[in-house]
Amino acid sequence: MPSRDEQRIWEDLRSFPDQKLSWERKQVMLENIREERRKISKQQKRAKYVWVANGLVACAAVFFVIWMKPFSTPVETSASHASIDPAYVEAAQKAIKSAGINKEILFDEFEKDGDYDIIRKADREAIVTFYPNTTKVRTILVECAVNELPTSYQKYVDTAQKAFKEANQQVVFQQARFFKSDEGTDLSFYLENQQYVSVDVNTNRVTDYSLDYKLDDVDKKYVYQAQKALMLLTGKQSFSFSHANKRSGKVEEVWTLKNENERYTVRIGAKSSRIYKVDHVTDRYKINSKEEAISVTKPLIASIFGIDIAGYKADGGKDWGGYVLTSEGKPVIRVIIHDLHIGDISGIYVEWDE
Repeated sequence: MPSRDEQRIWEDLRSFPDQKLSWERKQVMLENIREERRKISKQQKRAKYVWVANGLVACAAVFFVIWMKPFSTPVETSASHASIDPAYVEAAQKAIKSAGINKEILFDEFEKDGDYDIIRKADREAIVTFYPNTTKVRTILVECAVNELPTSYQKYVDTAQKAFKEANQQVVFQQARFFKSDEGTDLSFYLENQQYVSVDVNTNRVTDYSLDYKLDDVDKKYVYQAQKALMLLTGKQSFSFSHANKRSGKVEEVWTLKNENERYTVRIGAKSSRIYKVDHVTDRYKINSKEEAISVTKPLIASIFGIDIAGYKADGGKDWGGYVLTSEGKPVIRVIIHDLHIGDISGIYVEWDE
């Protein structure tokens, strides 16, 4: 299961129309993302790094570069089980069994390029990656039925079920996903509606989750705050929600309240009550320049997020799909534009944890 940062990336990835990336390519992509973030972290000591304004445009720009890295070198692929080097098969089987999963995998694909070597099943039930030109295992991904897990893993199933129970959901898991890398080992349980719980195998603690709640079970103060934020953005007076979700976060747990039919969303910190995101297309405010990105949004951002953006600098524009507002030592703010010719706002995000 990806880390909390990576889970956000998965959410953005789900927004793209082409979802044909295989798991192992995504894993390599995430490795590249981590490397890029390490570089960025160093750069931030010299100059503030600015995210691209538009959420989807940001992902498209960043991920395009990252995707190109694993695809940029010639790839050698074998689709025949007989043509796969037995040493890779043996190493992969051994790694899976050493993880406690006694399952024979008939690997039928092998891929090799300059960055990683991969052995997998065509249906992606199992994927094992290796360091280049070696049989040293890099990552293991195995999907299996819950009843195929060893008895010793039942405690992880119980931990995941307990998390769903706290959201007033009684669930019976059918499938599990085991993922191991140098950074740790997780056992994850998913439902079809994108809910999941990931449990650290070493500590038996929930490390990541995304759980749906009944609206009646959400503290009314969050509902009120979300409605108020939308009112301030749009000038309208009536908002209701059809969906509530609580997920793990880098700094704190986060509530997401949305109306899927009316297409508005608010994200609120469960501990701090800070607004992280408000999404709703409105023509109440229009921005057509970097200067207006500050002057137009200053009172709005102050009223919704409690941030005074005096001294902030704006970057972006139509080519970016919006604007990024930054000031040294203060939260990064992204202002998303709906129609680039009109300049109407469709959302404002605050990166409190940056």
